Amino acid sequence: MICDSRKIPLWVCALVICPVVPMGLQAEGPSKTPSTDRAVEQIRRQAKHMAQGSRSLAPEFFSALATANFVQARMSSLNYSILSVEKKKLPKNVEQCLEKGAGICGNHVAAFLEISKRLGLRARPVEFYFRGDKPQKNHSHICAEVFYRGHWRMFDITWGTYFPISGGRRDDLADVSRLRAERRSRAWAVTNQTNLWYQQWIASKLDPLEYLDTPQLDILRGGRGTIRLRVSARDGHRELFHPIHQPNFVGRNRAHRDYGPLVVLLENPDPKATVVQLDVLGLAGKGSLVIVCGEERHAIPFNSIRSGQMLKTRLSQPIGKRSIRLQASPDKVGGVAYVVYQEISLGG
Repeated sequence: MICDSRKIPLWVCALVICPVVPMGLQAEGPSKTPSTDRAVEQIRRQAKHMAQGSRSLAPEFFSALATANFVQARMSSLNYSILSVEKKKLPKNVEQCLEKGAGICGNHVAAFLEISKRLGLRARPVEFYFRGDKPQKNHSHICAEVFYRGHWRMFDITWGTYFPISGGRRDDLADVSRLRAERRSRAWAVTNQTNLWYQQWIASKLDPLEYLDTPQLDILRGGRGTIRLRVSARDGHRELFHPIHQPNFVGRNRAHRDYGPLVVLLENPDPKATVVQLDVLGLAGKGSLVIVCGEERHAIPFNSIRSGQMLKTRLSQPIGKRSIRLQASPDKVGGVAYVVYQEISLGG
């Protein structure tokens, strides 16, 4: 889930995964995504027109920028908020968002990725998980990166923002790593400040670009990275770790060269704990769940894990000063293997 829950409720931005339905041999019927089809054709014409007048710049730059402009304009965060406040049905996928003219960050990136795929762009999500002073104050945001001319380039579709590197060409944009490393990166931002939702954030004294320099932040690029969990509750002698405004799975959920595995790290675990418990909601793919404590490693094959199971792993000795992390190892390199969970707990 991608969301921000600090001041405006119900900003739950789901990164929607649109299933690809295989076509049969019979004649094709009417398109199931007419709004998305029209968007792709309009963006394709715009990008082609702009590229013809600026042949020194990468055509992918114009395609990505036209897509970001279109999505921000056609899928209004303000409209989404109005629907939410009026308790009306919220759109759930790209086509519905385009039809209703409403969406928030997760919807924006889902649409950007779908349109990018149809345009032949190489793109991936960039997820930001901000850590509040306690887990209940966590929040999140999502952007996208597009690959061209040997580098990834980041676009924040929600705010209409991209980051031309100072002194570079107009299409020479920064990726998230460079933005985080460069203290001047805020000055690079080109943002659509006329957007009413952006103005609402500024008026509410919120920072739309906080991901540039906030230290307490976990980043996933194409799903790859580490999510740190802190103790969210205690039950007797057990420490409970819940993913709050964070992904609730371990492993790799997409077999694609630009996507990778998610690892979970438990922060400041009880040094006396000897048992790791995982409340399993489901799993997919072929592989093993791996629990690592310092040099100690426990691999549990997927074929021995069941949905609804409380999976217990006993360590050879108390955790002490060691770290605890959970990951999934696919049987096939680059394959899908992930476990969905409700909570992780430590006990003795």
